[in-house]
Amino acid sequence: RKGVHLGELQHRSILLRWRSSLWKLVWLQLLIYTVLYLAISMVYRFVLSAEQSVVFDKLILWVRKNSAQLPLTFLLGFYVSLVVKRWWEQYVKLPWPDEVATYLKVAISKNPKKKETEDPETEDNENLKIRRTIVRYCLLSYVLCLRRISSLVRKHYPDMDHLVTTRLMRKDEADLIGEEDPEDMQKHGGSNWWLPMKWSIDIIRKTQMDGRLENAPFYPALVGKVCDFRKSLTQVASYGHVTIPLVYTQVVHLAVYIHFAVNLVGDQWIIWRKDGDEEVDLYYPIFLTFKFLFYFGWLNVAETLYNPFGCDDEDFELIDLINRHIKVATQIVDEGTNFPEIRDDEFWKPPDGVELEDSEWVPILEDHIELGIQNDLKVKSIEDIVIDEKCGENWKKTSFASRAESRDPGN
Repeated sequence: RKGVHLGELQHRSILLRWRSSLWKLVWLQLLIYTVLYLAISMVYRFVLSAEQSVVFDKLILWVRKNSAQLPLTFLLGFYVSLVVKRWWEQYVKLPWPDEVATYLKVAISKNPKKKETEDPETEDNENLKIRRTIVRYCLLSYVLCLRRISSLVRKHYPDMDHLVTTRLMRKDEADLIGEEDPEDMQKHGGSNWWLPMKWSIDIIRKTQMDGRLENAPFYPALVGKVCDFRKSLTQVASYGHVTIPLVYTQVVHLAVYIHFAVNLVGDQWIIWRKDGDEEVDLYYPIFLTFKFLFYFGWLNVAETLYNPFGCDDEDFELIDLINRHIKVATQIVDEGTNFPEIRDDEFWKPPDGVELEDSEWVPILEDHIELGIQNDLKVKSIEDIVIDEKCGENWKKTSFASRAESRDPGN
């Protein structure tokens, strides 16, 4: 997002932002509400007769007294905290393929014992092909699972043929998974998103039987990482099936709507007629506007975060996340021969001016920076400090030490 650093807010312009802002969420609702309030106010002031206005005054006071008993803050606060907690948990449970790719890199790297005529380079390429295939299957399950619960992913990958076009899946693999109907795949058992994960386990088992694993403990460890990846996808998919009870959501919305509906009357300014009436008579509901911004902003936050897999401003950037996983996982499982040359690091050596053995030096970044500055500004003695001094019309350089010695401390 342009203009905002990762995980940071620009506090000077936080109230002036439009994207994902309070103003964008509630401006239309506030406009309609203000028009209704002013319409009631005009009827009260210019349409009703004097007797009807007195009756309306009593109605205003009665509504003010009784509307304060609605437990709006408790209901709305608890609901929003539940939605925000659920929103964060869904993101945390999204799996990342980095661990699976790392384990694949170190586990599947051994050439099986074959005939001496076999080319070792060919076997290395076979190991790389296996690693890339398993990672691709994990990412394919990732996309197929998110298609069930995310309108954004379904829009980006509308059907199986599109996935074949992106080369994330082959045609023969698409035939085995089968075409997924948009309605059926959102039901339990309506999608075969788990099938590529099964293929990954089958390939790992065959790899172990062929002797491509570096050692025996890598087999259960690698299988465990793939199973953890599938478990996280299952947990994410469960949020799409098990939502916050509809009754609770309806109660919260009903409480907010009723509260502000009665305030259309209860917060009207009473016409001043005699001493003892309200001394201020305004047309515009100033503090009611503030309350509307706070409570409806709160409610709209819950509505926005209820399903973070959509296309709203605050929803997860799933397409960017998928592209990131494809890029990083592919680089992790490669042959890994392009790392920097191993040298004697300067980082482990003490800076100039620190008389310590290399084994006794514990590097700290701040120490390197501060010592570098100190070395640049370092002065051996007070005699080295030279100042410019004016003598008549000419300037000359004078030692700070001699200047201090010539000063009479008694004056």
